[in-house]
Amino acid sequence: MLINHRFANGTKLPLGTTRMRIAHISDIHVGLPPDGMKSLVDKRILGTLNFLLRRRRKIHLDWLAGAVDRLQALQPDWIVCTGDLTSVSSPLEFALAEGFMAPLLELCPERFLYVPGNHDVYVSDRRCEKALAHAFSYLNSQRWDLTDLPVEFSHGETRFFVVQECLPTNWFLSSGRVPEEAVDTLLGWLDQPRQPGEKRVLVGHFPLLDGHGRALGRRRRLANAEGLRQALADGRLDVSLCGHIHSPFTRREESGSLEVCAGALTVAGKINLVEIAPNEGNVSQTWFDISDPRIAEGV
Repeated sequence: MLINHRFANGTKLPLGTTRMRIAHISDIHVGLPPDGMKSLVDKRILGTLNFLLRRRRKIHLDWLAGAVDRLQALQPDWIVCTGDLTSVSSPLEFALAEGFMAPLLELCPERFLYVPGNHDVYVSDRRCEKALAHAFSYLNSQRWDLTDLPVEFSHGETRFFVVQECLPTNWFLSSGRVPEEAVDTLLGWLDQPRQPGEKRVLVGHFPLLDGHGRALGRRRRLANAEGLRQALADGRLDVSLCGHIHSPFTRREESGSLEVCAGALTVAGKINLVEIAPNEGNVSQTWFDISDPRIAEGV
C-alpha cells in the first residue's frame, strides 16, 4: 500500500512508506425524547431522564462539524467509531446520528468502521433492533450484518478484529459481555502466526481495563474478556480501540501494546489518531482537540 499523506503540519510522508493512519472517535450520544408508549415503561424512560437532566448540558453536537474539518485535514486511512451513537437506541436517534455521520463516511468511502455501544443496544425492542441493524449496515458500507460479528479483515499489514460486546441489560447496568463463541473465534485468530510486519487492532466498545490498568466496576465492565486482556498484555494484540468511558485515556502495557479509549467526542472533544508503521515496528498515538476551549473548561 503506497501512501502519500499530508500531516496536519503540512509535511508529507514520502511515497513508498507503508503506514496506516486510524482516526478514532466514540460516544456521540444523540438524544431525543422517547417515541411510543412502550418506551415509557422500560429502561428508556430512565435513560431519557438521565439524558435530559444530566447529559444534555454536557453534550455539544455542534462540535461534530469541527470533527469533520479535523478529520479531513488528517487524511486517515480508516475512521473508526466505537459506539454509543444514541442515548436510548430509538429509531429517531439512529436516523439523526446517521445524518451526523454521513459527512464522515464521505471522507473515507467504504473505510468507515462502526461497532455498537451499550446505548445502541439499550433494550429488547423490535423497532430499536431494526434501526440498529440499518445503522450498522449503512455505516459499514454493507460489508456485514451485525450478526456476522466477530469479523476480521486486513488493510495492508494491519489486521482488524471487530467484535460486538453489547446486549440489553437491566435498568441499572451499563455492562457488556463477549459471547463464548466470539471469544473462541477471536483467540483462534490471535493464536495464528503473524505475517511479516503484521499489526493487530481490536475494535470494540468496552475498555479491557481502565486508564490505570484496573478492572472497571461490575456495573460498567466487559465480562468474559479475560482472554482478550491477556492477549493485549502479552502482545498478541497491538492496539485496542474502545469508548464507553467518557474521559479519554491511553494506556501502554509492558509488552508495548496500546489501549486507547476515545472518550465521548461530544463531551471531551477528542479525536484519537493511531499511526502504525509495521515495517518499523512502531505504533504511535496522538490526541486532537475539536472542542471550544471556553466550553470544554466547564465540562
